[in-house]
Amino acid sequence: MLANEPKNDSRRPWGTIIAVSLGWLFSAVDIILLILFKEEIAQDLSIELQAVRIAIGVGLLGSAFGGLIFAPLGDRIGRVRALGLSIIVYSVATALMAFADSIGSLYALRFIAGVGTGAEWSIGFALLSEVWSQKSRGTAGGLVAAMFNLGTFIAIGLYGSPLGWRWAFGIMVAPALVAIVIRHLIPESPVWQKLNRARKEGELSDSLREAVERLPAVAAFKGHAKWVTLKTTTIFAIMNLGFYAFSTEFLGFIRANPISDGGLGLDKAQEFPFLIALNLSGLISVFVAGWLSDVLGRRKAFVIFCGIGLIGFGWLGVLLSPDALPQLSTTQRTWTAAQLSTLYDALVPAFCICCMGFGVNGVMGIFTPELFPTYLRSTGPGVSQNLGKGIGGLMGPPLAGVLVGMHGYAFVLSLPVWVFLAIALLIWTLPEVGGRSLHFDDE
Repeated sequence: MLANEPKNDSRRPWGTIIAVSLGWLFSAVDIILLILFKEEIAQDLSIELQAVRIAIGVGLLGSAFGGLIFAPLGDRIGRVRALGLSIIVYSVATALMAFADSIGSLYALRFIAGVGTGAEWSIGFALLSEVWSQKSRGTAGGLVAAMFNLGTFIAIGLYGSPLGWRWAFGIMVAPALVAIVIRHLIPESPVWQKLNRARKEGELSDSLREAVERLPAVAAFKGHAKWVTLKTTTIFAIMNLGFYAFSTEFLGFIRANPISDGGLGLDKAQEFPFLIALNLSGLISVFVAGWLSDVLGRRKAFVIFCGIGLIGFGWLGVLLSPDALPQLSTTQRTWTAAQLSTLYDALVPAFCICCMGFGVNGVMGIFTPELFPTYLRSTGPGVSQNLGKGIGGLMGPPLAGVLVGMHGYAFVLSLPVWVFLAIALLIWTLPEVGGRSLHFDDE
């Protein structure tokens, strides 16, 4: 059993980490494409931009249902089979968005795609936590989390290409092929197999059998698991509120609309330095955070990156004041090459530090399944992460849009300071379980 491996066992199930990484990479493309193309979609469907912001939230609400309904399949039918099914769900739903002709069809498809992406996250990390060496499990989790940023690079490439939003979504049917490979070539978790065998042969203790026979989503809110679920859900809700509010309105800030709220008014070519720098800093930070969680422990690594986020958003709040960059107080946005260079020099480093704060995601991916017993290792993270994402993500973009209209971009883009402060405190309510040996009968 790999989760209880001897000290001299140096095996690494690379096929599994590749499969989990690809699943997470493509789910990132799915999520980011809608954020990047929101103006074009609004124009093409003749709907308000706020309606597309709500569609982003609807997809995240679908993730909540994915966590409640789909992620438990990872505990019932196996990690590998459920992972393949989740990838098929989100890839087909995303591809069908190419044919969306109304706000209703857009919302329906985003909801279904969200169900798939929400399930994929928890199932994939549950599988990884059970097959990877416990000594470097955090590093592997950070590597997988970095795939979100790599997927964002792909989404940025599709956004900058001449394909347009419909073709960009249409080619997202490709990940369904990955699901076929996963189903036939990736071995199942030996920890889950042992639990499943013991369940079928009646070898479980009375207390464990009672817990396993409950509906997984119900069991996540029973006993000790209840408090873990509630605490992690709260942390994920606050994290996602900050991330999706920031990411959606950051794009509005650097683009042309609406300049009257203090945006930069950059075109596609001019905004690419921001997109590339921010995403690259995010990719590096989640990997480093995962590695650091093996060295210092999950909670300490998490708090360190919260501190980076506090510094970044505090710095950004200062820079966006009229005294720091007086040109932002005007509605005229005709940038010369020299002015644009000055703008990049001032804002890109600050935005990069902000994005490095979201390296906390490189810790939570592998930390969360370590908190739950085997029979809830897919369900628990699925419920907490996706309920949190549904709550925070559904509130974040629309709320940020309203606040931008009331107070401008400078106010909204500095709000994540409070997000990082809150989650830095809340993480200490969870136990330090990083690197623990995972057994099928752990309760």
